Amino acid sequence: MTAAATGRDAVAGTVARVAAGVPGVAFLRPGLADLFRRSSARTASRAAAGGTPAGVRVSRASGAGPWEVDVQIVVHRDHRAVAVARAVRDAVTAALSEAAPGAQVTVTVTNTV
Repeated sequence: MTAAATGRDAVAGTVARVAAGVPGVAFLRPGLADLFRRSSARTASRAAAGGTPAGVRVSRASGAGPWEVDVQIVVHRDHRAVAVARAVRDAVTAALSEAAPGAQVTVTVTNTV
């Protein structure tokens, strides 16, 4: 695995952990492969093993540019989606302030449960 991929996976893991911990977030939006998995424990072990966590995309336009982070979340029905999205954006930005300064964080609410 290259250093760039390792850095990307580390940022993605941090983003997933922080976003999932924000009050009002039910879970990160699963990808197609994650929908076929039987338990969320397998998804967590996949992320720990070096895979990209569900609901998180991390990229760079250029090798030295800032990280571009896209987080897709599902929100609990009894929370305001816009407030939760802002809280996730703020929490992720703060968590990445040292490891990935200048990261551009976008949060999308894909559903409510």
